[in-house]
Amino acid sequence: MNRFSSLICKTSALAGCALLLASTQNIALAQGSVWTQHNDLHRDGVNASETILTPSNVNQNSFGMLFKDPVDDQVYTQPLVFGNLAIAGGTHNVAYVATTNNSVYAFDADTGVQYWHVNLGPAATVGNLGLGCTDMVGTVGIIGTPVIDVANKWLYVVNQTFDGTNYVHHLHKLSVTTGADASGSPVTISNPAFVSKMQLQRTGLLLSQGNVYFAFSSHCDQGSWKGFVFGFSASTLAQTGEFNDSPSANGGAIWQSGNGPAADVNGNVYVVSGNGSWNGSTDFSETMFKLGATGLGIVDWHTPSNYSTLDGCDCDLTTSGAVLLPNSELIGGGKYGQLIVANMNNMGHLGDAGSVQTWQATSSHIHSLNFFNNKLYMWGQSDYLQVFSFNGTTFNTTPTFKGTQKAIGHPGASLSISANGTSNGILWGATNTADDGSGGGAWHATVAGIMYAFNTSGMGQIYNTNQNANRDDCGDYAKFAPPTIINGKVYLSSFGSHATGSGALCVYGELSGTSNIIPNGTYEFKNVNSGLALESPGWDHTQGLDMDQWTVNGGGNQLWSVINLGNNVITLSNNYSSQQLEVAGNVTTSGALVDQWPYNGQTNQQWKVTSLGGGQYELTAVNSGLALEVVGAGTGTGVKIDQWPYNGGNNQRWTITLTHP
Repeated sequence: MNRFSSLICKTSALAGCALLLASTQNIALAQGSVWTQHNDLHRDGVNASETILTPSNVNQNSFGMLFKDPVDDQVYTQPLVFGNLAIAGGTHNVAYVATTNNSVYAFDADTGVQYWHVNLGPAATVGNLGLGCTDMVGTVGIIGTPVIDVANKWLYVVNQTFDGTNYVHHLHKLSVTTGADASGSPVTISNPAFVSKMQLQRTGLLLSQGNVYFAFSSHCDQGSWKGFVFGFSASTLAQTGEFNDSPSANGGAIWQSGNGPAADVNGNVYVVSGNGSWNGSTDFSETMFKLGATGLGIVDWHTPSNYSTLDGCDCDLTTSGAVLLPNSELIGGGKYGQLIVANMNNMGHLGDAGSVQTWQATSSHIHSLNFFNNKLYMWGQSDYLQVFSFNGTTFNTTPTFKGTQKAIGHPGASLSISANGTSNGILWGATNTADDGSGGGAWHATVAGIMYAFNTSGMGQIYNTNQNANRDDCGDYAKFAPPTIINGKVYLSSFGSHATGSGALCVYGELSGTSNIIPNGTYEFKNVNSGLALESPGWDHTQGLDMDQWTVNGGGNQLWSVINLGNNVITLSNNYSSQQLEVAGNVTTSGALVDQWPYNGQTNQQWKVTSLGGGQYELTAVNSGLALEVVGAGTGTGVKIDQWPYNGGNNQRWTITLTHP
């Protein structure tokens, strides 16, 4: 086990680290990446390797929105981040977002530059479905959070298409660098009892031991639906298993408020069903399941004593999904506000006596659970943020903390936690700040949203996006989508600003002026290889003039004004010509020359600064991801400047001298 997996095992308190090692995704490859819904296979929502964001630098003065990337429709999915990916001729952190319009986007996670966008076919709408249901308020193409195979560089996503006649669900396997489908992708999801029109793929996808798993629910319990789980080979896309929790009746939807199925070290899959019919032999509403990795047959199960009452009151047990705990336990909760702890090795079958613990934690829905440092975090519907302590087997049912901010109706807050080991813990929560007009909150509506941050030591609120709404507001709340925290940034999905046709990815981090590598000012840039200065040649104001290097002379054409745009992205304006240093023609190819041009706000005029140590820096063009360099490593005066994939050469390294603050 490497240092990273040891750290996370310690902070998550998982006995023997068995759960974390359920997939190689959870070892070294996961560093710098959030590749699955709620961070890991046990769905605890924790990133315990966040070394940049701390309770001391997350506040309205030093932390806020860095940029917002618009997308073509609403986003129900949690953003995913692939760290240090070779893409577009460089190495970048990449954020992935999927929309209800069947689109998948890849953005630079640090600058917001779009690398690719693919659309996976025409999406159905709630109007097409004709069910009188508005669980989704517009298109219903991609709802479940994709999953990334970091080792092999594939992204898996389930979408639904409607061609005017047929409704079809597909599993796609996309290249993380281009968005192109793999050979044999997509595959159609089918079963004689599976009616695509009536089924909703709501849960996040699970990648475990070489298989991709996902579950289905209904649209507002209308039509003919069943709680299906499917498994497919990640390599071949051949179906490896299926499970139907209600073969002889409607019901048993597995929606889990978007939370993905969980998995243990043996590859067993854990899901929770909702309303329907229960007979204890074939039909299993209101049940926690342990399904075998091969074939998805039932290995074990637990159903609470009051399952019939739950069925009758539409009190789905499924709402939180299953979160795997230490000592081979799991926890889940439903619409009726009870939390159930079960032993994964003996789930107890029917009856509360068979559970480890059952208690009434709130009076209404439980949609999101986080577990960190032996504490459970929950912010239920129409309720307050609560924290429950864990002794290794059971929870103290009296909360150790209860907040003062009440959730506005449905659904409460979707939660995530960032920390560095067990220190600097921050609880992040996304929720709504407005109501649909009927008291239902965001139940069947698009309403305003907010993101909170709390210090897990003492639970004091340290930030929210409404403290400086003009800067930090992300638009309308993306229902059930928790924030993603990684590499010093927070990624938040948004429905946009109205009911359909808009959406966004909002990215937050330390603000400009708080930790810039190069503060604003006037500088001389000298190439390490040649010792010559970057300049606008010949004291010339011509637009499109190619830049070169020349003997340092302190002239105004060798001085550059730096303006920070945030996250160490800068613009460089020549003091003599007053024009911007840019990649000519906004191209992304290696060898493209660098010229000067009036400011236009485009990303080919933006440069990412990276410290290389020893007073040397790399300047990377934001539009291309390629490094600023002297062509051919030339050392003579007048040699041109171009862009090229970073290779560590001295002709791609620059020293920077401040001449005027």
